[in-house]
Amino acid sequence: PADRASLMVQVSGVKVLATEAGLSIGSRIFEVIGARGTHPRLGLDRFWRNIRTHSLHDPVAYKIADVGQYF
Repeated sequence: PADRASLMVQVSGVKVLATEAGLSIGSRIFEVIGARGTHPRLGLDRFWRNIRTHSLHDPVAYKIADVGQYF
């Protein structure tokens, strides 16, 4: 059980970091490229949307709370 809790905290931390990094990078791509970054030919909006969808499925706020409760 202790190992399981420790693993849960590590996985939750990775999810938080990956989500924040993905959203930040995706947003910066659109800042650099501008409006043309939303053109269907590029498909960049799909990647940002997928990151956002996955972050909402198992909310990052819950993961942050899990980590906080562990410590």
